Amino acid sequence: GPEWGWTMAASSASAMTDDEKTAEELLLAMGDYTPAIPEEVTAHFLAQSGFQATDERLVRLVSLATHKFVADLTNDALQHCKNRQAARKGDVRLVLTTEDLAQACRENGISLRKPPYYADTPAGSSDAG
Repeated sequence: GPEWGWTMAASSASAMTDDEKTAEELLLAMGDYTPAIPEEVTAHFLAQSGFQATDERLVRLVSLATHKFVADLTNDALQHCKNRQAARKGDVRLVLTTEDLAQACRENGISLRKPPYYADTPAGSSDAG
């Protein structure tokens, strides 16, 4: 792979604080891990939001944080699914629904809305008068 330069160059190992040592360990661990969110995708969305990251380690850190957030959100949605399924006796197959995900999103401060072109009813059966 590319030469990342994952070490902190400024201070000697003996003069490092605990926070600096923790940061050093994180940087070293990040070099061996491939995040589920590709760094190119992260860099694209960072650029779209006006953030210019010149340090590849920062982009990878944001990718890792995004991965963690998505994993936590998915796990929360799965818990909602399990709770909903537990109320229904008989069918043990888990079916994750959009409502499970929406509920997990709401708990994490994310507001989901249907787009204006979303139709709740099939085409041709309009209630409008």
